[in-house]
Amino acid sequence: MKIGVLLSSYEGAGSDFEDYGYQDPSLYVKQHEFVLRYITKDAAVQQIDQVCKENFDLLINFLWGQRIDAVAGIDAIEYLESKGVPFIGNSSKFLSASKADFKKAAAGIVLVPGESKFPLIVKPATGCGSLHMTEKSVCHNPDELEKQIALLKSKTPDGIIVEEFIEGEEISVMVVEVDDEVLAMNPIVYEFPAETKPTQKFLHFDNKFDAVDQGTIKFHLYQGDILDRLKETACKAYQALKVSGCGYARVDIRASGEDLYVLEVNPTPAFFYKLGNEFGDDYVISHCFPGGHEGFMETLIRTKLRSSRMLEVKKTYDLMSDKYNDIMHSSNYPKVVSDIVARYSFQGAVLDLGCGTGGIGKLIQAVHNAALTGIDISPKMVAQAKHYEKVYLGEMQNIMPFVGNFDHVVSFGALHFLQKETFLNVLERCFAQSRRSITVGIEGISDEFNKRLAEMGKDHLYTYNHTPIIDSYTIPEGWRLVHKQRDFFWTSPSTGDEVFGTVYRFEKFGVFEE
Repeated sequence: MKIGVLLSSYEGAGSDFEDYGYQDPSLYVKQHEFVLRYITKDAAVQQIDQVCKENFDLLINFLWGQRIDAVAGIDAIEYLESKGVPFIGNSSKFLSASKADFKKAAAGIVLVPGESKFPLIVKPATGCGSLHMTEKSVCHNPDELEKQIALLKSKTPDGIIVEEFIEGEEISVMVVEVDDEVLAMNPIVYEFPAETKPTQKFLHFDNKFDAVDQGTIKFHLYQGDILDRLKETACKAYQALKVSGCGYARVDIRASGEDLYVLEVNPTPAFFYKLGNEFGDDYVISHCFPGGHEGFMETLIRTKLRSSRMLEVKKTYDLMSDKYNDIMHSSNYPKVVSDIVARYSFQGAVLDLGCGTGGIGKLIQAVHNAALTGIDISPKMVAQAKHYEKVYLGEMQNIMPFVGNFDHVVSFGALHFLQKETFLNVLERCFAQSRRSITVGIEGISDEFNKRLAEMGKDHLYTYNHTPIIDSYTIPEGWRLVHKQRDFFWTSPSTGDEVFGTVYRFEKFGVFEE
Protein backbone atom coordinates (compact mmCIF):
# COMPACT_ATOMS: atom_id res chain seq x y z
CA MET A 1 0.00 0.00 0.00
CA LYS A 2 0.99 3.59 -0.54
CA ILE A 3 0.38 5.36 2.75
CA GLY A 4 0.55 9.10 3.38
CA VAL A 5 1.93 10.13 6.78
CA LEU A 6 0.76 13.52 8.07
CA LEU A 7 3.25 15.22 10.39
CA SER A 8 3.08 18.53 12.27
CA SER A 9 5.83 20.58 10.65
CA TYR A 10 8.26 22.37 12.98
CA GLU A 11 9.01 24.96 10.30
CA GLY A 12 8.91 28.41 11.91
CA ALA A 13 7.17 27.05 15.01
CA GLY A 14 10.03 27.18 17.53
CA SER A 15 8.73 23.96 19.10
CA ASP A 16 10.33 22.40 22.18
CA PHE A 17 9.96 19.02 20.48
CA GLU A 18 11.91 19.88 17.33
CA ASP A 19 15.16 18.27 18.55
CA TYR A 20 13.47 14.87 18.75
CA GLY A 21 12.61 14.69 15.06
CA TYR A 22 9.61 13.22 13.29
CA GLN A 23 7.78 9.91 13.38
CA ASP A 24 8.63 7.78 10.37
CA PRO A 25 7.03 4.33 9.95
CA SER A 26 9.32 3.53 7.01
CA LEU A 27 12.18 3.08 9.50
CA TYR A 28 10.42 -0.01 10.85
CA VAL A 29 7.95 -1.24 8.24
CA LYS A 30 9.14 -2.32 4.80
CA GLN A 31 6.13 -3.96 3.16
CA HIS A 32 4.40 -0.62 2.46
CA GLU A 33 5.48 2.65 0.90
CA PHE A 34 5.25 5.57 3.33
CA VAL A 35 5.30 9.13 2.04
CA LEU A 36 5.89 11.83 4.68
CA ARG A 37 3.88 15.04 4.32
CA TYR A 38 4.75 17.94 6.62
CA ILE A 39 1.70 20.06 7.47
CA THR A 40 2.08 23.63 8.72
CA LYS A 41 -0.60 25.36 10.74
CA ASP A 42 -1.04 28.31 8.37
CA ALA A 43 -1.18 26.27 5.16
CA ALA A 44 -2.92 23.16 6.48
CA VAL A 45 -6.05 23.48 4.31
CA GLN A 46 -4.12 23.74 1.06
CA GLN A 47 -1.65 21.02 2.04
CA ILE A 48 -4.38 18.58 3.08
CA ASP A 49 -6.26 19.27 -0.17
CA GLN A 50 -3.08 18.33 -2.02
CA VAL A 51 -2.61 15.17 0.03
CA CYS A 52 -6.17 14.08 -0.77
CA LYS A 53 -5.39 14.39 -4.50
CA GLU A 54 -2.38 12.08 -4.30
CA ASN A 55 -4.40 8.86 -4.35
CA PHE A 56 -2.92 7.37 -1.21
CA ASP A 57 -4.45 4.03 -0.20
CA LEU A 58 -4.61 5.24 3.40
CA LEU A 59 -3.44 8.09 5.61
CA ILE A 60 -1.81 8.02 9.04
CA ASN A 61 -2.39 11.14 11.10
CA PHE A 62 0.41 12.08 13.51
CA LEU A 63 -0.67 15.74 13.84
CA TRP A 64 -0.49 16.77 17.49
CA GLY A 65 -0.84 20.55 18.01
CA GLN A 66 -3.43 22.09 20.31
CA ARG A 67 -5.34 25.14 19.08
CA ILE A 68 -2.91 27.47 20.87
CA ASP A 69 0.19 25.73 19.49
CA ALA A 70 2.16 27.03 16.54
CA VAL A 71 2.11 23.60 14.86
CA ALA A 72 -0.71 21.92 12.95
CA GLY A 73 -3.10 19.86 15.03
CA ILE A 74 -6.76 20.00 16.02
CA ASP A 75 -7.84 22.55 13.39
CA ALA A 76 -6.06 20.64 10.62
CA ILE A 77 -7.58 17.33 11.74
CA GLU A 78 -11.07 18.84 11.74
CA TYR A 79 -10.51 19.84 8.12
CA LEU A 80 -9.15 16.38 7.29
CA GLU A 81 -12.26 14.81 8.85
CA SER A 82 -14.45 17.01 6.66
CA LYS A 83 -12.85 15.44 3.56
CA GLY A 84 -14.24 12.02 4.44
CA VAL A 85 -11.03 10.10 3.70
CA PRO A 86 -10.06 7.13 5.92
CA PHE A 87 -7.12 7.69 8.23
CA ILE A 88 -5.46 6.04 11.21
CA GLY A 89 -4.63 8.13 14.27
CA ASN A 90 -5.93 11.04 16.31
CA SER A 91 -9.41 12.35 15.81
CA SER A 92 -10.00 16.01 16.62
CA LYS A 93 -12.22 14.85 19.52
CA PHE A 94 -9.45 12.74 21.05
CA LEU A 95 -6.69 15.32 20.62
CA SER A 96 -8.80 18.15 22.05
CA ALA A 97 -9.96 16.19 25.12
CA SER A 98 -8.43 17.82 28.21
CA LYS A 99 -7.31 16.02 31.35
CA ALA A 100 -10.43 17.40 33.03
CA ASP A 101 -12.56 15.93 30.22
CA PHE A 102 -10.95 12.56 30.82
CA LYS A 103 -11.53 12.66 34.58
CA LYS A 104 -15.19 13.47 34.00
CA ALA A 105 -15.60 10.68 31.42
CA ALA A 106 -13.74 8.15 33.57
CA ALA A 107 -15.57 8.84 36.83
CA GLY A 108 -16.86 5.57 38.24
CA ILE A 109 -15.03 3.54 35.59
CA VAL A 110 -11.42 3.80 36.76
CA LEU A 111 -9.68 5.49 39.70
CA VAL A 112 -8.40 9.02 39.08
CA PRO A 113 -6.50 11.31 41.48
CA GLY A 114 -8.53 13.57 43.77
CA GLU A 115 -8.01 17.28 44.29
CA SER A 116 -8.11 17.82 48.05
CA LYS A 117 -4.86 17.08 49.85
CA PHE A 118 -1.15 17.82 49.55
CA PRO A 119 1.12 17.04 47.89
CA LEU A 120 -0.63 18.43 44.82
CA ILE A 121 0.64 18.50 41.25
CA VAL A 122 -0.03 21.29 38.75
CA LYS A 123 -0.37 20.28 35.09
CA PRO A 124 -1.40 21.85 31.79
CA ALA A 125 -4.98 20.85 31.04
CA THR A 126 -4.10 19.97 27.44
CA GLY A 127 -1.04 19.20 25.38
CA CYS A 128 1.52 16.42 25.33
CA GLY A 129 5.00 15.58 26.54
CA SER A 130 4.45 17.14 30.00
CA LEU A 131 5.57 20.41 28.49
CA HIS A 132 6.18 23.23 31.04
CA MET A 133 6.29 20.75 33.92
CA THR A 134 9.33 20.39 36.19
CA GLU A 135 10.09 18.69 39.51
CA LYS A 136 8.68 21.85 41.15
CA SER A 137 5.27 21.01 39.68
CA VAL A 138 4.67 18.96 42.83
CA CYS A 139 3.61 21.34 45.62
CA HIS A 140 3.71 20.57 49.34
CA ASN A 141 2.01 23.68 50.74
CA PRO A 142 -0.25 26.59 49.68
CA ASP A 143 2.66 28.94 48.90
CA GLU A 144 4.29 26.49 46.47
CA LEU A 145 0.92 25.80 44.92
CA GLU A 146 0.14 29.49 44.37
CA LYS A 147 3.51 30.05 42.67
CA GLN A 148 3.17 27.03 40.38
CA ILE A 149 -0.37 27.94 39.37
CA ALA A 150 0.72 31.48 38.47
CA LEU A 151 3.77 30.22 36.56
CA LEU A 152 1.88 27.63 34.56
CA LYS A 153 -0.99 30.01 33.79
CA SER A 154 1.50 32.38 32.21
CA LYS A 155 2.71 29.61 29.89
CA THR A 156 -0.48 27.68 29.15
CA PRO A 157 -3.48 29.90 28.37
CA ASP A 158 -5.42 26.70 27.57
CA GLY A 159 -5.94 26.09 31.30
CA ILE A 160 -4.41 24.02 34.09
CA ILE A 161 -5.43 21.16 36.32
CA VAL A 162 -4.52 20.61 39.99
CA GLU A 163 -4.78 17.16 41.52
CA GLU A 164 -3.29 15.00 44.26
CA PHE A 165 0.18 13.66 43.58
CA ILE A 166 -0.02 9.88 43.94
CA GLU A 167 3.16 8.30 45.23
CA GLY A 168 3.86 4.95 43.62
CA GLU A 169 5.16 3.26 40.52
CA GLU A 170 5.05 5.20 37.24
CA ILE A 171 3.57 2.83 34.64
CA SER A 172 2.49 3.24 31.04
CA VAL A 173 0.36 0.87 28.98
CA MET A 174 -0.03 0.98 25.21
CA VAL A 175 -3.50 0.03 23.96
CA VAL A 176 -4.52 -0.80 20.41
CA GLU A 177 -7.85 -1.33 18.69
CA VAL A 178 -8.17 -4.79 17.15
CA ASP A 179 -11.43 -5.20 15.27
CA ASP A 180 -14.15 -4.41 17.84
CA GLU A 181 -11.90 -4.82 20.88
CA VAL A 182 -9.44 -2.60 22.73
CA LEU A 183 -6.46 -4.67 23.84
CA ALA A 184 -3.44 -3.79 25.94
CA MET A 185 0.23 -4.54 25.42
CA ASN A 186 2.64 -5.32 28.24
CA PRO A 187 3.00 -2.33 30.60
CA ILE A 188 6.38 -0.76 31.31
CA VAL A 189 7.53 0.53 34.72
CA TYR A 190 9.98 3.43 35.00
CA GLU A 191 13.05 3.12 37.22
CA PHE A 192 14.34 6.35 38.77
CA PRO A 193 17.82 6.84 40.27
CA ALA A 194 18.09 5.53 43.85
CA GLU A 195 18.43 9.00 45.38
CA THR A 196 15.18 10.26 43.82
CA LYS A 197 12.57 11.30 46.40
CA PRO A 198 9.08 9.76 46.08
CA THR A 199 7.55 13.10 45.07
CA GLN A 200 10.19 13.51 42.33
CA LYS A 201 9.42 10.17 40.70
CA PHE A 202 7.35 11.32 37.78
CA LEU A 203 7.95 12.11 34.13
CA HIS A 204 8.05 15.86 33.75
CA PHE A 205 9.32 17.25 30.44
CA ASP A 206 13.06 16.83 31.06
CA ASN A 207 12.63 13.38 32.58
CA LYS A 208 10.29 12.15 29.85
CA PHE A 209 12.67 13.06 27.05
CA ASP A 210 16.29 13.78 28.00
CA ALA A 211 16.60 11.58 31.09
CA VAL A 212 14.80 8.61 29.52
CA ASP A 213 16.54 8.96 26.15
CA GLN A 214 19.95 9.18 27.84
CA GLY A 215 19.26 6.23 30.14
CA THR A 216 19.33 8.14 33.44
CA ILE A 217 15.77 6.98 33.93
CA LYS A 218 15.24 3.42 32.72
CA PHE A 219 12.23 1.18 32.31
CA HIS A 220 11.42 -2.51 32.31
CA LEU A 221 8.49 -4.65 31.27
CA TYR A 222 6.06 -5.18 34.13
CA GLN A 223 5.67 -8.84 35.13
CA GLY A 224 4.04 -8.58 38.59
CA ASP A 225 0.82 -9.80 40.17
CA ILE A 226 -1.35 -6.95 38.88
CA LEU A 227 -0.47 -7.37 35.20
CA ASP A 228 -4.01 -8.27 34.16
CA ARG A 229 -5.50 -5.45 36.26
CA LEU A 230 -3.15 -2.92 34.66
CA LYS A 231 -4.17 -4.04 31.18
CA GLU A 232 -7.88 -4.03 32.06
CA THR A 233 -7.63 -0.57 33.63
CA ALA A 234 -5.86 0.84 30.58
CA CYS A 235 -8.50 -0.53 28.21
CA LYS A 236 -11.34 0.84 30.34
CA ALA A 237 -9.67 4.27 30.50
CA TYR A 238 -9.36 4.45 26.71
CA GLN A 239 -12.92 3.26 26.17
CA ALA A 240 -14.23 5.84 28.64
CA LEU A 241 -13.28 8.63 26.23
CA LYS A 242 -15.42 7.10 23.45
CA VAL A 243 -12.85 7.79 20.71
CA SER A 244 -13.16 4.47 18.90
CA GLY A 245 -11.51 4.50 15.49
CA CYS A 246 -8.32 6.33 16.45
CA GLY A 247 -6.44 3.04 16.63
CA TYR A 248 -4.15 3.41 19.62
CA ALA A 249 -3.17 5.37 22.74
CA ARG A 250 -0.85 5.24 25.73
CA VAL A 251 -2.41 5.17 29.20
CA ASP A 252 -0.34 6.53 32.10
CA ILE A 253 -1.06 4.88 35.46
CA ARG A 254 0.17 5.22 39.03
CA ALA A 255 0.22 2.02 41.08
CA SER A 256 -0.10 2.91 44.77
CA GLY A 257 -0.43 -0.27 46.79
CA GLU A 258 -3.48 -2.08 45.43
CA ASP A 259 -4.90 1.08 43.87
CA LEU A 260 -4.39 1.92 40.19
CA TYR A 261 -4.86 5.61 39.39
CA VAL A 262 -5.15 6.62 35.74
CA LEU A 263 -3.38 9.94 35.17
CA GLU A 264 -4.23 10.43 31.51
CA VAL A 265 -4.88 8.79 28.16
CA ASN A 266 -2.28 10.08 25.71
CA PRO A 267 -3.34 10.26 22.03
CA THR A 268 0.26 10.82 20.84
CA PRO A 269 2.52 7.93 21.93
CA ALA A 270 6.20 8.35 21.10
CA PHE A 271 6.50 5.56 18.55
CA PHE A 272 8.01 5.19 15.07
CA TYR A 273 10.79 7.55 16.16
CA LYS A 274 14.49 7.17 15.36
CA LEU A 275 15.80 3.63 15.57
CA GLY A 276 17.13 2.75 19.00
CA ASN A 277 15.27 5.53 20.83
CA GLU A 278 14.61 4.92 24.52
CA PHE A 279 11.22 6.60 24.89
CA GLY A 280 9.59 3.24 25.67
CA ASP A 281 6.69 2.98 23.25
CA ASP A 282 8.78 1.65 20.35
CA TYR A 283 10.42 -0.79 22.76
CA VAL A 284 7.04 -2.18 23.81
CA ILE A 285 5.88 -2.61 20.22
CA SER A 286 9.11 -4.30 19.08
CA HIS A 287 9.30 -6.65 22.10
CA CYS A 288 5.65 -7.36 22.91
CA PHE A 289 3.45 -6.92 19.84
CA PRO A 290 3.14 -10.03 17.63
CA GLY A 291 5.23 -9.25 14.56
CA GLY A 292 6.73 -6.12 16.10
CA HIS A 293 6.21 -2.83 14.27
CA GLU A 294 5.20 -4.56 11.05
CA GLY A 295 2.56 -6.58 12.88
CA PHE A 296 1.40 -3.44 14.67
CA MET A 297 1.02 -1.54 11.40
CA GLU A 298 -0.83 -4.42 9.76
CA THR A 299 -3.24 -4.54 12.71
CA LEU A 300 -3.91 -0.81 12.45
CA ILE A 301 -4.52 -1.11 8.71
CA ARG A 302 -6.75 -4.20 8.97
CA THR A 303 -8.81 -2.69 11.75
CA LYS A 304 -9.32 0.54 9.83
CA LEU A 305 -10.20 -1.10 6.50
CA ARG A 306 -11.97 -4.23 7.91
CA SER A 307 -12.42 -6.93 5.29
CA SER A 308 -15.77 -6.59 3.53
CA ARG A 309 -15.95 -10.40 3.40
CA MET A 310 -15.77 -10.78 7.18
CA LEU A 311 -18.26 -7.95 7.61
CA GLU A 312 -20.65 -10.05 5.51
CA VAL A 313 -20.07 -12.99 7.86
CA LYS A 314 -20.86 -10.71 10.80
CA LYS A 315 -24.01 -9.39 9.11
CA THR A 316 -25.22 -12.88 8.20
CA TYR A 317 -24.82 -14.27 11.70
CA ASP A 318 -26.30 -11.18 13.34
CA LEU A 319 -29.42 -11.74 11.24
CA MET A 320 -29.69 -15.43 12.13
CA SER A 321 -28.77 -15.05 15.81
CA ASP A 322 -32.34 -15.55 17.09
CA LYS A 323 -32.74 -18.89 15.33
CA TYR A 324 -29.14 -20.10 15.40
CA ASN A 325 -29.62 -22.41 18.39
CA ASP A 326 -32.45 -24.20 16.56
CA ILE A 327 -30.23 -24.52 13.47
CA MET A 328 -27.40 -25.87 15.60
CA HIS A 329 -29.58 -28.52 17.27
CA SER A 330 -31.03 -29.62 13.92
CA SER A 331 -27.51 -30.38 12.67
CA ASN A 332 -25.30 -33.28 13.69
CA TYR A 333 -22.91 -30.99 15.57
CA PRO A 334 -24.32 -31.75 19.06
CA LYS A 335 -23.76 -35.50 18.56
CA VAL A 336 -20.30 -35.03 17.02
CA VAL A 337 -19.15 -32.72 19.79
CA SER A 338 -20.79 -34.72 22.60
CA ASP A 339 -19.00 -37.87 21.43
CA ILE A 340 -15.56 -36.29 21.54
CA VAL A 341 -16.30 -34.42 24.80
CA ALA A 342 -17.21 -37.74 26.44
CA ARG A 343 -14.00 -39.33 25.19
CA TYR A 344 -11.37 -36.69 25.96
CA SER A 345 -10.56 -34.17 28.70
CA PHE A 346 -11.48 -30.50 28.44
CA GLN A 347 -10.82 -29.62 32.08
CA GLY A 348 -9.45 -26.11 32.67
CA ALA A 349 -9.34 -22.98 30.53
CA VAL A 350 -10.90 -23.39 27.08
CA LEU A 351 -10.66 -20.98 24.14
CA ASP A 352 -13.56 -21.39 21.69
CA LEU A 353 -12.87 -19.91 18.24
CA GLY A 354 -16.07 -18.78 16.53
CA CYS A 355 -18.05 -19.47 19.69
CA GLY A 356 -21.34 -18.03 18.42
CA THR A 357 -24.12 -18.40 20.97
CA GLY A 358 -21.98 -20.75 23.05
CA GLY A 359 -23.56 -24.08 22.14
CA ILE A 360 -20.21 -25.89 21.97
CA GLY A 361 -19.25 -24.49 25.37
CA LYS A 362 -22.45 -25.81 26.94
CA LEU A 363 -21.70 -29.29 25.63
CA ILE A 364 -18.21 -29.11 27.12
CA GLN A 365 -19.41 -27.79 30.48
CA ALA A 366 -22.04 -30.52 30.71
CA VAL A 367 -19.17 -33.00 31.22
CA HIS A 368 -16.11 -31.02 32.33
CA ASN A 369 -15.22 -28.23 34.74
CA ALA A 370 -14.26 -25.78 32.00
CA ALA A 371 -13.74 -22.02 32.15
CA LEU A 372 -14.80 -20.71 28.74
CA THR A 373 -13.39 -17.82 26.70
CA GLY A 374 -14.72 -17.14 23.21
CA ILE A 375 -13.91 -15.17 20.09
CA ASP A 376 -16.64 -14.37 17.59
CA ILE A 377 -17.45 -11.75 15.00
CA SER A 378 -21.19 -11.38 15.72
CA PRO A 379 -22.23 -9.27 18.73
CA LYS A 380 -25.81 -10.52 18.52
CA MET A 381 -24.66 -14.13 18.67
CA VAL A 382 -22.32 -13.72 21.63
CA ALA A 383 -24.97 -11.82 23.59
CA GLN A 384 -26.42 -15.27 24.26
CA ALA A 385 -23.12 -16.79 25.43
CA LYS A 386 -23.60 -15.65 29.02
CA HIS A 387 -21.96 -18.80 30.40
CA TYR A 388 -18.59 -17.69 28.96
CA GLU A 389 -16.26 -15.83 31.32
CA LYS A 390 -15.09 -13.55 28.48
CA VAL A 391 -15.96 -13.14 24.82
CA TYR A 392 -13.87 -11.06 22.43
CA LEU A 393 -15.53 -9.47 19.42
CA GLY A 394 -13.58 -9.60 16.17
CA GLU A 395 -11.81 -11.87 13.72
CA MET A 396 -10.09 -14.77 15.46
CA GLN A 397 -6.79 -14.33 13.62
CA ASN A 398 -6.56 -10.73 14.85
CA ILE A 399 -7.69 -11.32 18.43
CA MET A 400 -5.79 -14.53 19.24
CA PRO A 401 -2.35 -12.90 19.80
CA PHE A 402 -3.75 -10.91 22.72
CA VAL A 403 -5.76 -13.42 24.73
CA GLY A 404 -2.94 -15.49 26.23
CA ASN A 405 -2.61 -19.25 26.63
CA PHE A 406 -5.28 -21.84 27.40
CA ASP A 407 -5.41 -25.50 28.37
CA HIS A 408 -7.54 -26.32 25.33
CA VAL A 409 -8.45 -24.63 22.03
CA VAL A 410 -11.61 -25.73 20.23
CA SER A 411 -13.45 -24.65 17.08
CA PHE A 412 -16.51 -26.04 15.32
CA GLY A 413 -18.50 -24.45 12.49
CA ALA A 414 -16.20 -21.46 11.96
CA LEU A 415 -12.86 -22.33 10.34
CA HIS A 416 -14.35 -22.94 6.88
CA PHE A 417 -14.88 -19.17 6.53
CA LEU A 418 -11.12 -18.55 6.66
CA GLN A 419 -9.02 -18.30 3.52
CA LYS A 420 -6.01 -20.64 3.25
CA GLU A 421 -3.33 -18.26 4.55
CA THR A 422 -5.52 -17.13 7.42
CA PHE A 423 -6.38 -20.70 8.38
CA LEU A 424 -2.68 -21.62 8.51
CA ASN A 425 -2.00 -18.60 10.72
CA VAL A 426 -4.81 -19.58 13.09
CA LEU A 427 -3.65 -23.21 13.19
CA GLU A 428 -0.12 -22.14 14.10
CA ARG A 429 -1.48 -19.92 16.87
CA CYS A 430 -3.55 -22.81 18.22
CA PHE A 431 -0.36 -24.80 18.78
CA ALA A 432 1.43 -21.78 20.21
CA GLN A 433 -1.34 -20.85 22.66
CA SER A 434 -2.62 -24.24 23.83
CA ARG A 435 -1.03 -25.98 26.80
CA ARG A 436 -2.80 -29.33 26.40
CA SER A 437 -5.07 -29.93 23.40
CA ILE A 438 -6.54 -28.63 20.15
CA THR A 439 -9.89 -29.96 18.88
CA VAL A 440 -11.33 -28.68 15.60
CA GLY A 441 -14.05 -29.60 13.15
CA ILE A 442 -13.07 -29.12 9.49
CA GLU A 443 -15.91 -29.02 6.95
CA GLY A 444 -15.26 -30.85 3.69
CA ILE A 445 -16.74 -28.06 1.56
CA SER A 446 -16.65 -28.90 -2.14
CA ASP A 447 -16.15 -26.55 -5.08
CA GLU A 448 -19.37 -27.94 -6.52
CA PHE A 449 -21.29 -26.86 -3.42
CA ASN A 450 -20.06 -23.26 -3.73
CA LYS A 451 -20.73 -23.35 -7.48
CA ARG A 452 -24.32 -24.55 -7.00
CA LEU A 453 -25.01 -21.74 -4.55
CA ALA A 454 -23.65 -19.18 -7.01
CA GLU A 455 -25.68 -20.64 -9.89
CA MET A 456 -28.84 -20.44 -7.81
CA GLY A 457 -28.23 -16.71 -7.46
CA LYS A 458 -28.03 -17.10 -3.70
CA ASP A 459 -26.28 -14.50 -1.60
CA HIS A 460 -23.79 -16.78 0.03
CA LEU A 461 -20.51 -16.70 1.87
CA TYR A 462 -17.81 -18.62 0.03
CA THR A 463 -16.36 -21.26 2.32
CA TYR A 464 -13.26 -23.43 2.15
CA ASN A 465 -12.26 -27.04 2.65
CA HIS A 466 -9.11 -27.07 4.80
CA THR A 467 -8.91 -30.86 5.10
CA PRO A 468 -5.94 -31.17 2.66
CA ILE A 469 -4.10 -28.43 4.55
CA ILE A 470 -4.46 -29.93 8.00
CA ASP A 471 -3.71 -33.45 6.69
CA SER A 472 -0.38 -32.28 5.24
CA TYR A 473 0.47 -29.95 8.13
CA THR A 474 3.70 -30.74 9.96
CA ILE A 475 2.66 -31.31 13.56
CA PRO A 476 4.94 -29.31 15.89
CA GLU A 477 7.43 -31.19 18.03
CA GLY A 478 5.91 -32.33 21.31
CA TRP A 479 2.42 -32.78 19.85
CA ARG A 480 0.57 -35.78 18.40
CA LEU A 481 -2.67 -36.42 16.52
CA VAL A 482 -4.83 -38.63 18.78
CA HIS A 483 -8.18 -38.49 16.99
CA LYS A 484 -9.28 -38.14 13.36
CA GLN A 485 -12.82 -39.09 12.42
CA ARG A 486 -14.99 -38.19 9.45
CA ASP A 487 -18.69 -37.67 10.13
CA PHE A 488 -21.84 -35.99 8.84
CA PHE A 489 -21.97 -32.36 10.04
CA TRP A 490 -24.98 -30.55 8.54
CA THR A 491 -27.36 -30.19 5.59
CA SER A 492 -27.43 -27.02 3.51
CA PRO A 493 -30.89 -25.38 3.73
CA SER A 494 -30.31 -23.82 0.30
CA THR A 495 -29.10 -26.75 -1.82
CA GLY A 496 -29.94 -29.77 0.30
CA ASP A 497 -26.30 -30.90 0.16
CA GLU A 498 -25.10 -33.04 3.04
CA VAL A 499 -21.83 -31.60 4.32
CA PHE A 500 -19.42 -34.04 5.92
CA GLY A 501 -16.38 -33.04 7.90
CA THR A 502 -13.53 -34.35 9.99
CA VAL A 503 -12.87 -33.87 13.68
CA TYR A 504 -9.19 -33.60 14.61
CA ARG A 505 -7.81 -33.75 18.14
CA PHE A 506 -4.16 -32.94 18.87
CA GLU A 507 -2.62 -33.41 22.31
CA LYS A 508 0.65 -32.35 23.85
CA PHE A 509 2.89 -35.19 24.98
CA GLY A 510 2.91 -35.89 28.70
CA VAL A 511 -0.04 -33.74 29.83
CA PHE A 512 -2.68 -36.50 29.89
CA GLU A 513 -2.53 -39.79 31.71
CA GLU A 514 -2.25 -42.76 29.44
